[in-house]
Amino acid sequence: MHNDLKKDASEIFKAAIEAVEPSVAVKRALRRDENNLYIGNRVYELEKYQNIYVIAFGKASVPMAKALEEILYDKTIQGIAITKYGYSDKLKHIEVYESAHPIPDENSLKAGQMVKELLSKAGKDDLVIFLISGGGSSLLALPRKDVSFKEFVKLHEALLSSGATIKEINIVRKHLSQVKGGGLAKMAFPAQSITLVLSDVVGDSLDVIASGPTVADSSTFEDFNDIIERYHIPLYPSISRLLEDGLNGLVEETLKAGDPVFDFCYNKLIGTNCIALEAASKKASEMGYNTLLLSSYITGESKEIAKVFAALARNELLHSRPMSKPACILAGGEVTVTIKNGGKGGRCQEMALSFAIETSGLEGMLFLAAGTDGIDGPTDAAGAFADGSSVEKASMYGIDARAMLDSHNSYNFFNELGDLHKIGPTGTNVMDIYILIVT
Repeated sequence: MHNDLKKDASEIFKAAIEAVEPSVAVKRALRRDENNLYIGNRVYELEKYQNIYVIAFGKASVPMAKALEEILYDKTIQGIAITKYGYSDKLKHIEVYESAHPIPDENSLKAGQMVKELLSKAGKDDLVIFLISGGGSSLLALPRKDVSFKEFVKLHEALLSSGATIKEINIVRKHLSQVKGGGLAKMAFPAQSITLVLSDVVGDSLDVIASGPTVADSSTFEDFNDIIERYHIPLYPSISRLLEDGLNGLVEETLKAGDPVFDFCYNKLIGTNCIALEAASKKASEMGYNTLLLSSYITGESKEIAKVFAALARNELLHSRPMSKPACILAGGEVTVTIKNGGKGGRCQEMALSFAIETSGLEGMLFLAAGTDGIDGPTDAAGAFADGSSVEKASMYGIDARAMLDSHNSYNFFNELGDLHKIGPTGTNVMDIYILIVT
């Protein structure tokens, strides 16, 4: 593997991360003078609120909460920041709590109970500030009454290995939860609330990010049922009963547009995959590459999307199209992996392995697929580097690339080659970045 290209890809990826650093995003969105807090076209007179409550959850919750503490440095605030294990840090006023991702655990449930208790104190003369980032759906969990938490967790496991899109997964999550699908907005009512959001979903839909806890939800129990049937997902007794009651109109739907609760809510998107890609594009151009920002809407099966990038690499090498070399093609989004056999890896590592197989033997190019949170799947790597020599190098170690792909064992493949991209938790999460360099 060409180390100079590997270094360049790393620098381009780093520029993308820096552009969506959570504290930067919060301070870019919020402005304050002595008595007022400004966000978008809204002004909040801080003197009129008796209490300020802060609920932060997601992989970026701690740096987002820290930035807010700095903005409200002279105000008494109460709150909780719920983050992934290993992502915590000490805050001055806001309690930090750790739970699990991508599958909720008992701490996720406790966090949900703590948030519900805190919001029960909020009244009409109070202000609630929600800080939401990627991973929030699993880190903060509070099932509807009569839904077994054990079965709730098992359904999450089944959903994440089904091949369902994040939008589809979150439709199911909303209908199982007290806090999602507008649930937190309902809990905060009648207090005024502000929600600042770092997007980790394709299209940046506020009703999908962290399962839309402070916005209206257009999905229904019928949609929930369709998803379960489409992906042949088994239902456990308590969830089956909830779904049946929902279909029969015996339990409440998620909150819909027009509900008076939303008159008290203001939501603001402050960080996206597109912002990260624009920063990466700028960096690549400064480094002398002819740059194309392809799309921030990449979805689909990881190993199949890799074939598109392999085709782009071949076209660049043979025809210098769609731009002249040296070229840097950038894209972002979030792909999925349908797991059939056990293994260790993540969607980005699997994409890189598929790319390596498709481009085996080609020279003069490199591909990096990595998650902006620094963690790809249940591994300690953000993603992996691949090029036309990866498969041959692996064979020298007795590793069959195709067999490793079929068993979803991409982590061990790239770990053996020394081509995992390990950067540790970044504190942010705006999906994934894909970098193709051709020289």
